[in-house]
Amino acid sequence: MSRLQTSGAISLADIRNQFGGSYQMSQYYRGGTNATYVHSYGSGHNTNVPTSGAIDFADFYGAHRGWHIICGQINYGSAISNWGYSNGQVIGAMGSCAPNNYRGAVIAGIYRVRTTFKGTQHSQVIYMRGNRARNWFNRYTDGNFTLYTSNASHFYNSSTGLTGWIWGQSYVNSTAPYSNGATISPETIQ
Repeated sequence: MSRLQTSGAISLADIRNQFGGSYQMSQYYRGGTNATYVHSYGSGHNTNVPTSGAIDFADFYGAHRGWHIICGQINYGSAISNWGYSNGQVIGAMGSCAPNNYRGAVIAGIYRVRTTFKGTQHSQVIYMRGNRARNWFNRYTDGNFTLYTSNASHFYNSSTGLTGWIWGQSYVNSTAPYSNGATISPETIQ
């Protein structure tokens, strides 16, 4: 889902479709107990949306729902290191992700991989529950990287029930900005 428009009319239905709540404006304060819907991500996102008090449709110009990840790390020997979030369905559980769903799909993992077997290579992976089209979202941004799903290897695994998007070394040339315990602010836009 794209950011909400930056001018013109915004309806409560537009806000609901973006953030996934109900038709009660009280659900759309930024952060706090309502962070399931509107995150601030600690990096300037959605800062026009108030945390309390008066709230207006215009506060949501340019607002978006993204993912906030507290990175964990899993190493497989000395050859493979993973940074980011996994609920344990693809690789071992690590880190945390809020919200842990996107447009009704459970996020099974968002993480970066460094492989050092026969030379260092990096990749970025996203896994979600269910059979999802390649363009179900169209890009992923986490600070230093903007990765387009049109460039990802895309597949659905019927035995695990997970859809995956994988960007290889042509698109991801390092593990930055991921590090164990770091907070990053991915965003999906469609």
